[in-house]
Amino acid sequence: MVVVAGCGGGLPDPDSAGARVLRARCGGCHCVYAPGTMTFEMWNVQLERMHDLFQRRGIAWLTPDEQRALLDYLGRHAGAS
Repeated sequence: MVVVAGCGGGLPDPDSAGARVLRARCGGCHCVYAPGTMTFEMWNVQLERMHDLFQRRGIAWLTPDEQRALLDYLGRHAGAS
């Protein structure tokens, strides 16, 4: 079995709205990466890339509440460097 660093495993504050969005909306297409694997700035870049990909594929993006919850969650638990 191969395990990718940062992919899978438990999430901090797993019952928070942001963790639920991460598991449901992000984990619906690929593995869920631990928030601490990237800085908040890196997460913002990734979210912009995913937003563009969703648009190109005609997939509905996060609702404003989902996006806010996810960004708040990632901001609280992102890595420092």
